[in-house]
Amino acid sequence: MDPKWSRLMCISLIFLFCTALAGCDLQPAHQPVPDHAREKLTFCITWKIYSGRGEAIQKIVDAYNASQSNNEVRLVDEEEDLPAVESMMKQSSVDVYVLPYRFVQYLGDEGQLTDLTNDFARQKDYFYPNLWRLGVVNQGTYGIPWLGHSICLLYNKELLDEAAVNPRSITSLSGLVSACEKVEASTDAGGIGLVGANHNDVSWMVNQFVYGFGSRLVDPSGKKVMINNDQARSAIDFYKNVLGPHAQKTWMNDSGVEVMDYFRKGQVAFEFQGPWGITDIWKNGNPFKVGVISLNNIGLKSEVGPMMLALPADISPEKKAAAIDFIEYLISKPTQEMIMDGEYSPEHDAYYPFRIPVRCDLADTLVYKEHPEFIPFIEGLENPSIDVPVPRWQKIKDDFYAPGLHEVMAGHLRIEAFLQDIEIEGNRELAEPYKVRGRMK
Repeated sequence: MDPKWSRLMCISLIFLFCTALAGCDLQPAHQPVPDHAREKLTFCITWKIYSGRGEAIQKIVDAYNASQSNNEVRLVDEEEDLPAVESMMKQSSVDVYVLPYRFVQYLGDEGQLTDLTNDFARQKDYFYPNLWRLGVVNQGTYGIPWLGHSICLLYNKELLDEAAVNPRSITSLSGLVSACEKVEASTDAGGIGLVGANHNDVSWMVNQFVYGFGSRLVDPSGKKVMINNDQARSAIDFYKNVLGPHAQKTWMNDSGVEVMDYFRKGQVAFEFQGPWGITDIWKNGNPFKVGVISLNNIGLKSEVGPMMLALPADISPEKKAAAIDFIEYLISKPTQEMIMDGEYSPEHDAYYPFRIPVRCDLADTLVYKEHPEFIPFIEGLENPSIDVPVPRWQKIKDDFYAPGLHEVMAGHLRIEAFLQDIEIEGNRELAEPYKVRGRMK
């Protein structure tokens, strides 16, 4: 055959083959899902979406939405208010909630949340066991830890240097007292900032000592008050009568806000504070360098405030699958690091961490290599002090516990009488029947 005709026949065959392919209904291997076909989720946080914290979380949500095409998350907000959350659940308007652990315990016990035990069996190893248990109710997992805080002992490095105190020598409560004495003898500052007001802060502050001295608020079943014992008595006595003399003169009527003010002004050398205690100094021009000591190192248990991810009980199977994918993204190591990017402060034109991620395997990440002072706050999640160990303790705390502690600190009530009152009133409240989804429990 003439080579010329051979080339023409090859060209014709190629043309016919391409034409045939063009007529086939071939689809791309990864065709984008049309917007209307995406599973749309509503994600509710406890901070206003227009706040610095809301904007920080919006960046995380935007990154998720950009990372895949099957789901789309919309951010909304609601106050940290239990009745408001229950109202939203009745309206079925939210698919994924951010809730404090005490809300998770209450709503999980009432059957208003989805049991995620089987869905996150593997991921539980990302977290300290004691932290994970705060989302467990009746052996079901209803809350997945996401972000939060713990409390550490912060110190003013300049004051300790002036008093020739090596912070590494503070490995016990007696070491802390000795450091306070040296600061007071060598500087014009007081030793430590304490809380004594009839305020939420006095409860979690003192409980760190109660747990550290070996007591607890209620028994493991949550049905009996356990605080009326020698360990709790010694803990409160130490706080009031041993540390108290080294605190600011107004401590019996101060909350954490006043303590931060004293510390910021260099009027006390130590304070018990969360990660915002560090950023507060940054925001105010770094008047001095802040050091951090884990409460585990001095025999105390750190107060923790984990915010957890939860799903409503009536979520559809399709939305549940999408929500699980979103939660897995939120607790992944890269996204946990994004939490430390912090919130933007227009006043200072800078970003500041407002909470810490709660995975226990983040110490080797870049953000903690740059800011190792935050590592002790993660360590504080390992052996926590639980301010509200069962949902009903919240009422006991508000009505009797915090007010009673203030009376003790002010010298109007003996420690023994306070503990007896809490045992009586607390057991009465714990024994009181209450309604669960229309029935008495």
